Amino acid sequence: MLESLHIRNLALVSELDLDFGPGMNAVTGETGAGKSLVIGAIQLLAGGRATPAVIRREEKSCEISAIVHLDQNFQALRRELDVRLEQGGLQACEDDRLLLRRVIAETGSRAFVNGSPVTVGFLKELGELLIDIHGPHDNQTLLLPARQLLLVDTYAGLLPLVAQCRRRHAELLQARQELADLKAEGLAPEEADLLTHQLREIDQAEINPEEENDLVERYHVAANAKRLLEITALCRQGLCENDGAVTDQLADFLRQLRELAAVDPRAGTPLLEQLETVITSIRELGDDIADYADRLDLDEEALQRLEERLDLLQRLKRKYGPTLADVLATADRIRQRLAKITGRAEELQALHEREQQCQEAHGAACAQLNAKRQAAIGPLAKAIAQKLQNLGFAKADFAIPLKAASPGPTGADAVDFAFAPNVGEAMQPLRAIASSGEMARVMLAVKTVLSDADNVPILIFDEIDANVGGRIAVTVAAELAAVGRRHQVFSITHLPQIAAVADQHFLVAKHVADQRTTAVMRQLDQKERRAELVRMLGAKLDSKTAAAHADELLRQGRARA
Repeated sequence: MLESLHIRNLALVSELDLDFGPGMNAVTGETGAGKSLVIGAIQLLAGGRATPAVIRREEKSCEISAIVHLDQNFQALRRELDVRLEQGGLQACEDDRLLLRRVIAETGSRAFVNGSPVTVGFLKELGELLIDIHGPHDNQTLLLPARQLLLVDTYAGLLPLVAQCRRRHAELLQARQELADLKAEGLAPEEADLLTHQLREIDQAEINPEEENDLVERYHVAANAKRLLEITALCRQGLCENDGAVTDQLADFLRQLRELAAVDPRAGTPLLEQLETVITSIRELGDDIADYADRLDLDEEALQRLEERLDLLQRLKRKYGPTLADVLATADRIRQRLAKITGRAEELQALHEREQQCQEAHGAACAQLNAKRQAAIGPLAKAIAQKLQNLGFAKADFAIPLKAASPGPTGADAVDFAFAPNVGEAMQPLRAIASSGEMARVMLAVKTVLSDADNVPILIFDEIDANVGGRIAVTVAAELAAVGRRHQVFSITHLPQIAAVADQHFLVAKHVADQRTTAVMRQLDQKERRAELVRMLGAKLDSKTAAAHADELLRQGRARA
């Protein structure tokens, strides 16, 4: 319930703090006193449209805040609010109390829930869960087809089945999305051909990441083989083969040292051995050069093959590199993608089957809902029509046409409440009703029928007493009191019969001070309440007859409570 309301600088209100109780709250006052200020403030807290025009003259901003106590009787609502707050990253409610706040300035407005900033859209979502406003300036959720369908399901006890249908629909959407995602991974024929060609190009190259350096070295040798042969020939000849070669010259030195060693063996023998070692090394060097020359290949075809291989590797690196390791990694990626696409036929089939199963499960839930709704709409329409007759529409008729709709989270049905307030008038959609008084009484009839099942805790009725009087006023008052046993009800009224049954009675009045008009609202005590009922009866305040009538209305009101 709405536990407290604080208003500052809103329209004619300077500063106002109000505390409300459970049950029915009546708001009365002279015509033009500003009784709808409560509705305006609550509408703003429920995410209603705000303009700088609502700010009190000569002020820069206005503020409205409220504390909503989450009653234990509305457990489903509490769970829904907890989910919304968690999804919004907001603080949970403390002591079962939700704090709403709206600040409106010339530059825009700001909204807060439990002390944290939120969007006005989020505030509106919470407001739709908490409050139903019915009057000339309301959002009339009863006119929304989705709300009407929810009322039917609430009356028929179908909310668990609706939740199951919602899960089935979510599963169907997920299966369809997974199927669409997998299909989107498919390749156009030209793309598949390109990937296949690229993989074949890399695989046929039979790349070894370590071969490139060896190939480059071999190519340089082969490309310079002729010159290398010339060098080896010159070296070999100069060392060992030509007349006057190094070995020949060293042989002369060898003879000299032998003669030296013969004369001085101690000094000559080591020198002789060193020279012999040098000669042996030079001859081995010559042999090694000859062996190297024998291994040199002047085969032009071999050189061409090396060139082609290096050109192939360079081309692959430019296309898929920059290194041979990158080329091989690219081949692995292409191979995996082609394997996934090639093997997705079985996965596609499985997803098609899953989608079909989900669609059948959702269809079965829709059919079950349709059957139960068909069984419920007749009794519900009859009960509402009966309530409307009690509320002054003696010949009214009410119907709930159930029509086929696109299958969705709440089934495959749509409803559009229809109403004929007078004999001879055609049944027409409820949204076509022009009179806010008629609309408010229709809502009262619906709320009374659904009182035990409806999950919106705060109901505000404005102009529900339009064109109502006498016995009907007493009936309307009784119905409001009945709804107030489960919901918190606010009734802005001119009828003393309605005000008398309220659990709390508030009076709105205007005062002029310092050339400024201010609207105030306060709760009446028993004596003040009796005086206000006398005024509403149109009598003078000292009328004993009116006072007795007021006392009787209060007594009857207490009896109904």
